[in-house]
This record gives sequence, structure tokens and C-alpha cells, in this order.
Amino acid sequence: MASKTAPPPLEVSTRRTIAGMILAMALIESLSGVTQGYLNPILPALGPVFGIDDPTINGIFLISNVSFAVLTPIISRLGDSYGYRLVLRWSTGVVAAGVLQMALWPSLWTVTVGVVMLTCVVGFIPLMMGILRVSSPSRTRTGVSVMIGMLMIMVGAGGLLAGIIGVTDPMLGFWVAVPFAVVALVCSFILPDAGIPTREGIALAPLLACSLGLIGFVVALSMAPEWGWLDARTLAAGVAGIALLVYWARRDFSCTQGRRFMDLRMLSNPRIRAVSLATFFFGFASISYFGTNGIFLHSNPDMTGYGFGLSPLMIAIVLALASVLSLASSLLTAKALRKFGERATLVFAGVLLAGGFLVMMIAHGSLPGYCAGFAMFNLSLGMYQAGTRALSVEGVPLEETSTAAGLNELALSVGIAVGAAVVKLISSASAEAGHITEAGLLSICGALAMAALIAAAASAAYPTRQAAEVAA
Repeated sequence: MASKTAPPPLEVSTRRTIAGMILAMALIESLSGVTQGYLNPILPALGPVFGIDDPTINGIFLISNVSFAVLTPIISRLGDSYGYRLVLRWSTGVVAAGVLQMALWPSLWTVTVGVVMLTCVVGFIPLMMGILRVSSPSRTRTGVSVMIGMLMIMVGAGGLLAGIIGVTDPMLGFWVAVPFAVVALVCSFILPDAGIPTREGIALAPLLACSLGLIGFVVALSMAPEWGWLDARTLAAGVAGIALLVYWARRDFSCTQGRRFMDLRMLSNPRIRAVSLATFFFGFASISYFGTNGIFLHSNPDMTGYGFGLSPLMIAIVLALASVLSLASSLLTAKALRKFGERATLVFAGVLLAGGFLVMMIAHGSLPGYCAGFAMFNLSLGMYQAGTRALSVEGVPLEETSTAAGLNELALSVGIAVGAAVVKLISSASAEAGHITEAGLLSICGALAMAALIAAAASAAYPTRQAAEVAA
């Protein structure tokens, strides 16, 4: 009789298969990181090449932000309805086509269209979480930690590579993402099929209300500092956007018969509600600061009274090094969730983020001191991104995994947009001679620190769970 002490060959094969699947997912997510990082140094340098001014460049970034918000719920919902792997392949293919288009035929129009195509990366994590949760539920947290770690490190690496390659010709920087696009597209065909698509149709009216509402809301927040908060365009876009979003929320939340766009009733789950609220404020407090961070590091202290006069390349190096800390913290998040609990881990991430801003405020006159605060910022960044994403799907039915993950991504995107608007408002109110004052910079850090503490408070509302419910 065969011994029962040796592990069955099937289990070993399964572990290897899961490890290979997580590796393939990490490689796909590397494309998302590169595309989110490599445009930052390229687009500003292309102004003289394309003959466009700063407002036009900002307009391209605005289109990107709007597309991120709009496509997040759509792609996630399509994954639950028509299959995670199928929608992932199409999403990866669209991103790869956008990358190649910009590299082969760089122009204002191809870049504008390409930026929209690149935002299909918002579906990568929700779709791959669907595959992972069905294939190996016990590895979901680990898989998410690895994917977020890859995302964090490649955002920094993408910007650094594009900056180095594009020193002489910024258009060469577009080629940075091409090899990653090829690898990601190949990996999308390696991943296994998982889950049974619901084949549930998507209601057109709430889909349009959600999409148009997000467009109006994000445009109002993004353009208000330029147009004016009481400008007719700002008010029209904002009021229309909020009204459409309210209609969508009421329509999908109360729908008991017929088709809906997204099942918002999942927000009745205390876990999902707490994670979504925390994610919103984490996004508000963190990613919206990157622009201000670059301004601070680049500023000449002789002219502005603050900053360190770093070159764009040196700033890219600082960001790349900081992303290593985000990588490390994201990889450790699954273990922290298991050892210390979900609530304690997320609360710690919020407190750490607030502490990072406090250190940067106190030590902003010293480069080592400022970097110490920025290191705390990046450690929190990797921790909360991995933690909130992993927890966003726990407690929902398998067939709604992608939708739940997409809802969390949407909370993150809207939080970033609101945070960016607040940062812009403070910047505009405190500007003198074209530069943000030192008091304005400290006010930005203070406001974002408060948002981080609110994120920690929202995390404290995450309910405790029975040990049997906790995923390994």
C-alpha cells in the first residue's frame, strides 16, 4: 500500500502550476506598471516636438484620468459576465496595440488615442483576481501581493527607463513599453480559464449613467482650478456628473429584477463598505501627492525657499528607489494580514502614511530627512494597495469577484481625482510668482495626512472575522 506521508504528485504539480500562474500574472501586471510610469517623463518633453503647450499636455493626462475612471467598472463587469481570461486577453491586446501605435507612429493624435487604449490596464488586476480566486482561493492574498509588488516597482522603473532612453529623443521613450506588451500578451494566453461566466447582460441605462457621471465628475474636479470653481462649465459638469452617479447608484442598488450594471448591494457587506471607504481615502492621501513631490524635489531653494534642485533624472532615480520599498511592503502584506489581522494591518498603513507626511513636513529642509518620510510613504503605499485589493473580494460570491475588485479600483480612482483637486486648490490659493509657497506645500502635506488618518479610521471599522473564514 502506498505511503500516506509523501505528498501526492498531483499536489506538487498544483503548487507548481499556481506558482507559474502567479508569475504570469506578475508579468502581465508589469505592463500596467510601465505604462503608468513611462509617460510622465515623456509627455512634458514632447511639447516642443509636437508644438503643444502645457495645457494641452495636461489635457492628455486629464483624458487618461477620465478613461481610467470610466473603464474600471466596465471591464470588471464584463469579466464576470463573459469570462475573466477572454476579457483579459482583449484588454491586454488593446493595451499592446496602443503601445505599438505610439512607438511606431508618434504624433499628437496617436498619443492621445494611445493613452486611452493604455487605460485598459485598469482591468488587469480585477480580471486576474477572478482567475486566481477561482483557481486557488487560498493563494489569493499572496497572488495579489505579488501583482501589486510588480506594479509598484515597474511604475518607478518605467519612468526611469523612459527618462534615460529619451534623454536625446523623447519619442524613443515610447519603445520602453513594447517588450513588456509582447510578454504580457503572450502570458494572457498562458493563464488558465477559470470560473463560469454568468452571461448576464449589462443594462445600458445605468452603464451610460455611470460612465457619463464619472466623466462629468472627474472633468469638473480636474478643470475647476483652471476654469474656476464657480465657472458655468465647472458647475454644469459637476452637477450633471453627480446627478447621473446618484441615478446610477439608486438604480443598481435597488434593482431586484431585470438587468443591472453593477450589483451595488455588495456595499451592504460591512467588509466591502469599510474597504471601499478606506481605499477612497488612501488614494486621496497618497497618489495625488506625486506631482507635488516632483515639484518639491525639483525646486531651487534659492528661488523658492524650499526644495533640493534635483534634475528630472535624479527625481526618476529617487522614485525608482522608493518603489523598491513599496515592492517589499506589498510582498509582506499577505503575511501581515494573516499574522496581525486585516484591521490592524490597514490601520497601521494609514498611520504610517500620515506619519510619513508628518516627517516630510518637519524635515523638509533636509534631503535625508525628507527621504525618510517619503520612505514611510512608499512602505504604506505598497501595504495598503495590496491589502485593500485582496480584501475587496473576500465575502462576495465567486461570480462577482471581478465586479467587487473593480468597485474597489473605482473607489481608488475617484479618491485620487478628489485628492488631486484638493492639492490643486491649495496650490492655486498659495501660489506666488508662479511658485507654490512653503506654507502651501506644508498645507498640502497636512491635508493629505488628515486624509490618511481618515483612511485609518475607516479601516478600523473593518469587522473581525472567524479564523475559519480567513484565507491563507
